[in-house]
Amino acid sequence: MRLFRNLEQALRGLRLNKANTFLMTLGIMIGIASLTVIVSIGEGTKSKVLNRITNMGFGPESFSVMSGAGRLFFGRSRNTTSMTLQDADDIRAMPNVAIVVPRQRKRMRIINKKEFTTTRVYGVSPEWELARGWGVVDGVFLGDMEMDRKRKVIVLGATPAHKLFGEKDPIGKKIRVGQVFFEVIGLLEKKGLTESGYDPDDRALIPLTTSMSRLFRQTHLHSIKVVTTHPEWVKETMAGVTQILRQNHGLSALADDDFRYVTPEGIMQWVTESEQALNRMLFLISTVSLLVGGIVIMNILLVSIQERIHEIGVRRCFGARRSDITQQFLFESIFVSLLGGAMGAILGWTLSTALKHFDLLPTKITWDPFILAFVFSMIVGLVFGTHPARKAAWLNPDETLR
Repeated sequence: MRLFRNLEQALRGLRLNKANTFLMTLGIMIGIASLTVIVSIGEGTKSKVLNRITNMGFGPESFSVMSGAGRLFFGRSRNTTSMTLQDADDIRAMPNVAIVVPRQRKRMRIINKKEFTTTRVYGVSPEWELARGWGVVDGVFLGDMEMDRKRKVIVLGATPAHKLFGEKDPIGKKIRVGQVFFEVIGLLEKKGLTESGYDPDDRALIPLTTSMSRLFRQTHLHSIKVVTTHPEWVKETMAGVTQILRQNHGLSALADDDFRYVTPEGIMQWVTESEQALNRMLFLISTVSLLVGGIVIMNILLVSIQERIHEIGVRRCFGARRSDITQQFLFESIFVSLLGGAMGAILGWTLSTALKHFDLLPTKITWDPFILAFVFSMIVGLVFGTHPARKAAWLNPDETLR
């Protein structure tokens, strides 16, 4: 009964001191709102990047092995010629491997009469289309016949096709890649620029056998794309690939790998690295805002104690114990924090929805920010309300009635 009576007194105190209640609520509301928006932006960015990666053919069941050691996109130039077709064949024979696509790559100039551009030319096998989930919008893709006969045919990405032919149909036209003429047989569907400015459409594909014997004139591979039967087999397959490549390349137990892996998680981490740093900074700012809001609650409650000193004395004279006074003011602090948290969560949800609606920033509404709002509000109310509550409880009843 005492608990409910103290709860009622706390609500009554907040109603009678609306100005103080509003000021205490405001600080928590701003902090929670900013926290909610930051979490929503972080989740939205992660979801958008993951969708983009999946759309480009980097599903959770796949990974790539790149020649050369080092970190993602920052490989060292040495030890880059040891990956061969034998490696691809050995990986293809592994259990739980569905597709293997060996690849060569070189940046070259492509010329169509007076028009020219420089793009990434890939030598690939016909499985590339299935592994990347990247089809053609015009013409046909590379087939087994093109591979077997080492035909000089090429499939253009949207970017080089536009630079060389504009709005004209490129299918059947002859273009020069380096010093070799190729016939355009297909046009890849357009993917568009990524958020980091990378252009996946800036590429051209030729048969791997043609690139090895007629264009690049080299037998080593740039990379091998591996697609497993299920995402749960990726880690185990990567471990098996490591053993195969180290054995094939004659690496000693103490030697570093002369290859590196590219996974969807690694790409996402690389793409969102700067955004994650910004989100961490904003998260810190919102946390500081919550601390400031807690300090505001504590100070206003301390001032409120002086204004309500007579009320405290009357309650003590009518049998209220120190624990009752402590609970009353502690309840007031927690209620104000929870009210500010609820209002902040609603405001944050509104702002996140508006950002998404007007396409200003990617946001994704989840339960995480609302759970964080409740937890942080409860902690702030409890921590910063303890001192004022104890101070009010230890006031001398005789002095409070004078």
